[in-house]
Amino acid sequence: MDFSGVFLGLSVAQVVAAIVGAGTLMALPWFGRWCVDKIAGFFEDREDQDADEHADDEAGEVEEVVCADTGHDYDGGECIFCGQPEKED
Repeated sequence: MDFSGVFLGLSVAQVVAAIVGAGTLMALPWFGRWCVDKIAGFFEDREDQDADEHADDEAGEVEEVVCADTGHDYDGGECIFCGQPEKED
């Protein structure tokens, strides 16, 4: 098929508009997927944040959650955050 005459008879502005329009149409599925991922990510982040807040409420003390996430920091045989004694190997 010979497409050499596709833009024949169009002005420069019409050719540019046709190319931009074709690019826009080609980008729509990708843009739609990107929008859906962004919206879904917002709700997933909110669910994770709610789960973290629930874990804080269940733990009772923030120090316990800190030690569970980062590990204990021992000084003088016990954790400086929660007071748990250091385990000897």
